[in-house]
Amino acid sequence: MAFETAQFTLLQGVRQKVVSAKATAQHVCIHNHEHAASKEIFIGDSTVTSSTGIHAVATQTSMISLPPGTDLWAVTPETSAVLHIAVSY
Repeated sequence: MAFETAQFTLLQGVRQKVVSAKATAQHVCIHNHEHAASKEIFIGDSTVTSSTGIHAVATQTSMISLPPGTDLWAVTPETSAVLHIAVSY
């Protein structure tokens, strides 16, 4: 089983792909790293917005599973925000 980590600096209103689709299912650990600032980050598909996405709460770590062929995207309504990702597949 492979394991990858990455850090993303998200810019206000700009959707960014944070996990690329693979031929196998992926287990994704998401961590909104904005401890002091409590900045909001939302995750979802390529059309994610702060209204349609799932909120990645500041300082909390969440786990999700992606089916084969599925990308994961993130966006922030803040000036910028940092998101950490770990993926196993």
